[in-house]
Amino acid sequence: MPSFRVNASRLARHTKVIAVADVVESVRLMEQDEQEFIRRWHGFITFFKSHLPQESGRMHKSLGDGLMVEFSDPEGCIRAALAMQAWFDEGNQGLPVEEHVHLRIGAHVAEFVADEHDIYGTDVNLTARIATLAGPGEIVISAALRDRISGELETFLEDLGHCYLKHVRHPVRAYRVGRAGRAPVLPAAGAGRVPTRVALAVLPFTEDIGSLGLGEAVADEVVAALAQRGEVQVVSRLATTAPMPERAHYLLRGHARHTDGRIGLFIELSEAASGHVAWAHSFKGSAADLFCENAEVIRALVAGVASGLMAREAERARGQPLPLLASHTLLQGAIELMHRLAPADLERARAMLEHLLERNRRHPAVLAWLAHWHVLHLQQGEQADRRTHTELALQHANAALQADAQAPLVLCLAGHVHAHLLHDLDTAAARYAQVLRQRPDDGLALLLQGELLALRGDGAGALRLAERALHLCALDQLRPWYEQLTAQAALVAGNAARALELAESAVAALPCGVAAHCTLALAQAACGRAEAARQTVQRLLPLRPDFSLRLYAEECPSLPVLTQRATEALARAGVPAG
Repeated sequence: MPSFRVNASRLARHTKVIAVADVVESVRLMEQDEQEFIRRWHGFITFFKSHLPQESGRMHKSLGDGLMVEFSDPEGCIRAALAMQAWFDEGNQGLPVEEHVHLRIGAHVAEFVADEHDIYGTDVNLTARIATLAGPGEIVISAALRDRISGELETFLEDLGHCYLKHVRHPVRAYRVGRAGRAPVLPAAGAGRVPTRVALAVLPFTEDIGSLGLGEAVADEVVAALAQRGEVQVVSRLATTAPMPERAHYLLRGHARHTDGRIGLFIELSEAASGHVAWAHSFKGSAADLFCENAEVIRALVAGVASGLMAREAERARGQPLPLLASHTLLQGAIELMHRLAPADLERARAMLEHLLERNRRHPAVLAWLAHWHVLHLQQGEQADRRTHTELALQHANAALQADAQAPLVLCLAGHVHAHLLHDLDTAAARYAQVLRQRPDDGLALLLQGELLALRGDGAGALRLAERALHLCALDQLRPWYEQLTAQAALVAGNAARALELAESAVAALPCGVAAHCTLALAQAACGRAEAARQTVQRLLPLRPDFSLRLYAEECPSLPVLTQRATEALARAGVPAG
């Protein structure tokens, strides 16, 4: 095979403004109407080529859904970027939201080398990464470019702060650009979402002769309860008369019998493609137990179904390359894995969420869970780069709020970031209260509001809300986290026995959980079990070797009197001063 050598030092070097633009969700738009997308793209390229010379621009490449352009004039780059966005804005007028075409554009002052084929250099790659910060219809530029723009250009600049980009070692200061007086933020409905919910079809339940429609009645109750769960998309009952409903990832079957006033019920959850049984449950009791208001049986069934789904998705997610996994598998698997708290599971969860974010940079749930991941990561003791993880958590939380400021999950997890990483309890309280005004029985909001009350010293109120949240917790994978926070509330409320019971359960499920071990040690100390507390601390320290009284006091956002009381108990249990 012949060898070709090129002396890169002899290639011409340039410093110019580079802009990278690509179409958001181009694959979906192409699949939706290929000919229409090609027509609009060709129209755009024709317009843009005619517009470029007056802005000192030159096109390097067009790839069918994106382009790279160089400019000699910084203001010309901004004017051209605004003209590009305006062209698509005008073309979107009168069309349904799902047919809108939006560019995201990134620009930077880049040093690069060029030959007759292409341009190369670290700054060229960085410009492409900066473009990923832009949402649909947005323009994001680097601080280096911002510093070269004169004050005469009438634009709106929003400082995004220092942003962390994939495979870029140091954070980059970035700014969002728009026309003066208008913040270029696309409504959440236009962001376009990847499907991250598991599709579940509830098949008609069978029943014994003489059961008087019991199977259908139970199926209706289960469908109604499942429809309230955010992570599950229930396929219409009208579409489930076929043996294998299309679009469903899982099937739920059941059989009911009624004999002498007693009810027997069997339910099975299986994968639609393979038939693999992910979860099954049987129930025997009375009709009153099954159909009373807020029936515990139905709640337990739905919780079991949801937990079975997540466990199976996590199992699948651990063993396959990320590009082969469906988006709902990535999200559900990441949620379970991150709450196991083992280092390998935490890293796998982060990789899954970041991969999912590459599929859609604006998905609010993905951004919110990624923000939560950084909180868990820091609580596990990764202090070497605490500032970076804090800034990333805030960046993801703010992006999630920008994408959907009304979503309960987003509000809760953004509040949690403020409470734990900024010790800003007022902002956290406002987020949780906003959710509870809409949904008084939102389990996550109740849990985090209970934690907040505990941090503020209201033990009775904290325990009441946390116990209610624990009762509503429908995912086995999240239950240890709920137990640990409820144990904290019980400690503040002075109920040491309940705190010990909950903390022991949490540690049994989370052998790697630093916060769970710390809570258990405090509960054991409160119950007068000093030796048990010392043993728990000895198991805690290998999990987090830097754990000390000083670190605990710095990281705990609670009232000083509560922090002092806890540090004194931990000191007696053998935690080093630090």
